Amino acid sequence: MTVRIAPTPDFVKALAKLPPDRQEKARRSLVLFQQEQRLARFDFRPLSGRAGYFIINSARGDRIILRRIEPHFYEAVDVGPHDLYRRWNR
Repeated sequence: MTVRIAPTPDFVKALAKLPPDRQEKARRSLVLFQQEQRLARFDFRPLSGRAGYFIINSARGDRIILRRIEPHFYEAVDVGPHDLYRRWNR
């Protein structure tokens, strides 16, 4: 099953702050997640304390925060190191 993901302006800004190699890995992760979100490497899970928000693993410890808009449509809202989810998990 495929899903669609639209990056938000905040996601684009957070992505630009990452080093180029991590930016590329985050982009690839989103493309792959759209095609096969059930891959174990993503560890797709709800973000505790945030209804409608989910987190996936990217690469090198980075995480991507997604907001579900519709059953098969998400917005990418943030990306960054592992501790990123703590900002959102409040």
